[in-house]
Amino acid sequence: MNLHKWCTNVPQFNEQDIFPFDRNSEQINTVKTLGLLWNSFSDTFTYKVSVSKTPRFTKRDELSQIARIYDPLGLLRPLISKAKIFMQQLWLLKLTWNEILSSELSQQWEAFIDTLQYLEAISVPRCVLLTSVKSIIVQGFADASSKAYGAVVYIQAVSKTGETRNQLLCSKSRVAPLKMMTIPRLELAACLLLVKLTNKVLAALKERADSVKLWTDSYIALSWINTFPHLLKTFVANRVSQIQQLSKDFQWRHISSECNPADALSRGLDARTLAAYEL
Repeated sequence: MNLHKWCTNVPQFNEQDIFPFDRNSEQINTVKTLGLLWNSFSDTFTYKVSVSKTPRFTKRDELSQIARIYDPLGLLRPLISKAKIFMQQLWLLKLTWNEILSSELSQQWEAFIDTLQYLEAISVPRCVLLTSVKSIIVQGFADASSKAYGAVVYIQAVSKTGETRNQLLCSKSRVAPLKMMTIPRLELAACLLLVKLTNKVLAALKERADSVKLWTDSYIALSWINTFPHLLKTFVANRVSQIQQLSKDFQWRHISSECNPADALSRGLDARTLAAYEL
């Protein structure tokens, strides 16, 4: 079998004349891998989304644009949350797939897609660990609003020399159900989403995590998690039971809303705001 295409971020190979092109070219250094754009020179993931603009927008156009944002790791999840929150508005209005949006809705959607060009300014480091790791702490955060809820996971790595790196790893979000739910119940749903996401991360990590800390800004959800399920109402009890079972070895803690990074997932951000957001 012949190897036709390959690329590396190893400087020693880059310095040799193995490649017949300019290794210092930013455009050439960016390659597609598993659907993501990877810059081998800076070893970062970058993004570029094709934008479809029409004189008039429909619900079908809106969904088509959302589908073009490929984000398997959830690094752009606040952006997708905002788009899906808008999509849910269209469902509440009971618009058909080919029905033209009102002038007000069209302006809102056009303003959103106009900011997608700022995605090119976002770059996320591919490597999340240090070379000589002494300890690894998984930090997870959950948050909810009346419109959406989400969970985000960070890796905190400490090297043997004392160097510390905190790196965004992945995130996930959901729009709130059309049937109205209380904020505490949505916060609990976010906690369950966080637990499931954290377990997937731990299963994928080659290195063993020394500790796992999960954070929520909801005192009520935290109180439920620390309560025997049989003392709670059915909806809450079912989710608390799952959370307790999946997070036996995890530490649950409270965090203020202002410091919760999952807040961006629950309210959504456009691309311009996300590009300037400190992840």
